[in-house]
Amino acid sequence: MFSFSVLADILKYSLSSLFWGIFIAAACMGLFVFLIKGWYKNAMFTPISYVIGGVLFLLLSFQCTFIVGALKIISTTDYYEAEVQTIMEQYYRPFQEISEEQADDAIQHLIADFPLLEHYISGGEFTGWNAEQLPHAIAEEMRSFMRNYIIRRLLWCLGFVVVGAVAVIKTMDLQRNINREDRQSRNRTDSSRPSAYGSSRQRVGSRRRRV
Repeated sequence: MFSFSVLADILKYSLSSLFWGIFIAAACMGLFVFLIKGWYKNAMFTPISYVIGGVLFLLLSFQCTFIVGALKIISTTDYYEAEVQTIMEQYYRPFQEISEEQADDAIQHLIADFPLLEHYISGGEFTGWNAEQLPHAIAEEMRSFMRNYIIRRLLWCLGFVVVGAVAVIKTMDLQRNINREDRQSRNRTDSSRPSAYGSSRQRVGSRRRRV
């Protein structure tokens, strides 16, 4: 679901990812409140609701930070492509066919210079490409992987929001039932208790009869 090592590396190379991750998480919390308000227009949050909301915000912050980090990697893919191109030009002829092992070696060179990429790419089946084509093929594979990665993180966020909203609604239902039972118990107690006005009328009537 998430890794603290990935988060640490993202913050190391891009501290702004944390800021934007928290900002997006706050927007997701707005969706969380909207779902609850849509179910209960006059929703009254309980202490457990705030605990669930706090845990949800932390989980969303992690996921959204990963998403922002992935977007930054996509935005710099052209730079990584140029780095692989440089490696190819140093060791291979332009139209020389590159084996899968040689392609993996090029990716490991790239990871050595940019350790953050280790969490997102670990080699691939790059066969049938020559030295001139391979950099673009690797870049396209990275873009495709990162898009799928972002979609998975978004689905996790949506799942967290839905589960959190259901959990809060359940706690609110429980609290409403408790409050309703308390009111019914108080009403039964009040109805069974003789009123002071009625007892005074009885005493006045008894005195009149004695006179």
